Amino acid sequence: MENNMGSKKYKPSKTISEQIEYLKTNKNVVFNDISEEEAKDILLKYNYINVITPFKHRFAKLDSKKQVIKDDDGNHIYENQVDFAQYYECFLNERGTYPTIVKAILNFEIHFKSILAYHVFMNYELTDDQELSFFLDSLKLNLIGLQYSNARIKHMDDHMDSLKKDVTKYADKYCFFDRMSLGSVLTVFSCLDRKIQQNIFDDMKKYQLNFDVDKISDFKEKIFTLVNIRNCVMHDNSIEILFRFYNPKTHELRKVSDRKKYQKVLKWIEKNHG
Repeated sequence: MENNMGSKKYKPSKTISEQIEYLKTNKNVVFNDISEEEAKDILLKYNYINVITPFKHRFAKLDSKKQVIKDDDGNHIYENQVDFAQYYECFLNERGTYPTIVKAILNFEIHFKSILAYHVFMNYELTDDQELSFFLDSLKLNLIGLQYSNARIKHMDDHMDSLKKDVTKYADKYCFFDRMSLGSVLTVFSCLDRKIQQNIFDDMKKYQLNFDVDKISDFKEKIFTLVNIRNCVMHDNSIEILFRFYNPKTHELRKVSDRKKYQKVLKWIEKNHG
């Protein structure tokens, strides 16, 4: 069957043996500390896209500004030999941080959900699913005044639509709020009355879950970053890719200031949960 016009063609799949040969030929990889047979087993268990792809830029040729140099075909240049063990060590070190990250995120999430739900219930009469639906409608109207990008507003609007569809799925309002994703909780929080937001923030600060910031706007940005980290780690994807690329599809790199946002959240996690 022919591809539709404009469809993206994928690279042909390689066997594990072909992947090994590709690493030797195209990335100057050697197999001293880890044998080729051991490397094959590692690639089968963990996948090339997890072990090699996120870290290849670390071993590639750089220019004076520490940016990766690419050849005429858009490929990285590897002047020095790299032992496969170095890639594997990068992978193990990255994934070794995930249990701490997950523990920190789950701890934050349960507090944030619980505290937000409490303050909503104390400030809004939600006696049935119809009132809950009206409540979500009122919050959705507040999206208009938020100073975010159109893409982010659209994402938050989608959260609201999804929540409205779920209103009748749960036995009560407590289950409804408890089942929200962290991203949806952030959307609800962002649309609440400013005074209620402040009360929630003050309670989070009491439990030292405010990311060491004093402004609600900064707190929201930290959570937004945390949501992206959560989605990455919970899907067992590479944080290196998340931090490096703004858009992995187009290979658009993040700005340095954007990367620092992620690094600061990780440092907060290490300091408070490491």
